Amino acid sequence: MSRLDIVVAVLAAGASRRLGRPKQLVHVAGEPQLRRQCRCALDAAIGDVVVILGSNADQHRRVISDLPVDVCINEEWTEGLAATLRRAIGAAQQRRAVSLVLPCDQYRIIPEDLRALSEMWRQMPSTACLSRAEGYAGPPAILPVEHHNDVLRLRGDVGARAILFASELPPAESIDPRAMFDLDSPEDATIAEAWNEWRSP
Repeated sequence: MSRLDIVVAVLAAGASRRLGRPKQLVHVAGEPQLRRQCRCALDAAIGDVVVILGSNADQHRRVISDLPVDVCINEEWTEGLAATLRRAIGAAQQRRAVSLVLPCDQYRIIPEDLRALSEMWRQMPSTACLSRAEGYAGPPAILPVEHHNDVLRLRGDVGARAILFASELPPAESIDPRAMFDLDSPEDATIAEAWNEWRSP
């Protein structure tokens, strides 16, 4: 495979402690959010889709068992986000690809958002590409191969933001107001369960 391939990594390993119940199973537009996010990634049609599971992995795998996605189990999920990112990068390296990281709980993301990131990255393949919305800058994001080793050194409940903004080549930013919304609190879940903007057949 070419170095210019993309793997979409749906990050879904966490235990959702702040939410108080698995965000993977919160129903949005009539289906569990994990399944919805995997379908979003598949509908974007920009590369293979890999799902990183951890907490309650067997239960969550059943929700997506009929979808054409690869499942990776993060056995170190209790460490926090860094361990899940390492698994995502490992899956990309196996395919000689870059990683588009897509948190499971960003429920307003639509396939066009992922395509926009892909198109931006292909114009500058050595540059990380983030989603920007007002004061938010973060995933969905593309981590090019130049950053893979740095991400693999991350430990704890931290993301890649510090790495990307410390780079000599600052990340490109795709304007995406939908990236601001996630499932971090019971109030977020109540809003998400009423959300019905994006459905695919």
